[in-house]
Amino acid sequence: MRSTDESQEDSRSAQRELRIVILIEDNERLSPSEDANVLSAKTGFPIVKRGIQHHQKNPNAHLSKAKLKNTRKNNKADSYAEGKPAIESEWQLVYTSEGLVLRLSNEPTWGDIMVDFNSAALNYRKQHGGGRNEALAKAIGIKGKEALSVIDCTAGMGSDSFVMASVGASVTMLERSPVIAALLEDALKRIEELPELSERLSLVKGDATDYILERGANNNEALADVIYLDPMFPHKKKSALVKKEMRAFQQLLGEDMDSERLLEAALQYAGNRVVVKRPSYAEPIELASGRKPNTAIESKKHRFDVYIQH
Repeated sequence: MRSTDESQEDSRSAQRELRIVILIEDNERLSPSEDANVLSAKTGFPIVKRGIQHHQKNPNAHLSKAKLKNTRKNNKADSYAEGKPAIESEWQLVYTSEGLVLRLSNEPTWGDIMVDFNSAALNYRKQHGGGRNEALAKAIGIKGKEALSVIDCTAGMGSDSFVMASVGASVTMLERSPVIAALLEDALKRIEELPELSERLSLVKGDATDYILERGANNNEALADVIYLDPMFPHKKKSALVKKEMRAFQQLLGEDMDSERLLEAALQYAGNRVVVKRPSYAEPIELASGRKPNTAIESKKHRFDVYIQH
């Protein structure tokens, strides 16, 4: 049987083999070029010039999304017919006029992936989602508290962090993928003029378990009132295709092999409680210590396992 360390190394090796580049489509402003240079210096991802070139009009700009997808599919099929190599699978971090997006070159049906804390969908959820009566808000224990500090160990697209911040919590988002972290960082820049939200959200790039253990060892008090985990999990084979963001994360991050270690670390350094988001059909994460959740908050598709600190 393969050890956990061996599986984690396989996952990291798969990530290193991914081809990730930076593109700039928004050539009207100086900021994207500057941001691209900074991101390239931080991550080592190269900046390439193709797609929409300087002083060159996009020939497909007039096409609808549906027609553009068909055009990309046909171009790919033509490459096979002519004996040309298929388009190389390549992740592209693209600076567009709307903001930074993630694009997979050979998946035309996916469209762009973007983190937008000011999107219509998130604003609608903020206004009509139930506020402090939402299952997540109840799980973190926000009711009746004027202030609550939360560490979101698995920020991802930031939607859960957004919900917690919108009900009044101060949330530190942790993200280990430099690609996803870049999307989050760009999204935070775009809400700087919304202090009621931007002042409650911050980002730390790095591995959550290492962050908690290193910070915890140097502190004489809890790192946060609540530590929140939303680890990736295998989906049912018979379920519908998971949304593109989750499929992208699975490719970028590989399998989640350290949920137990992260939960143990969180339980060691959380002040009031640890909350773990699980699919409704999944069992709680099994710990060597044998500890079980004290309670659980149910939503339509998920369950929030709550570990109360005593």
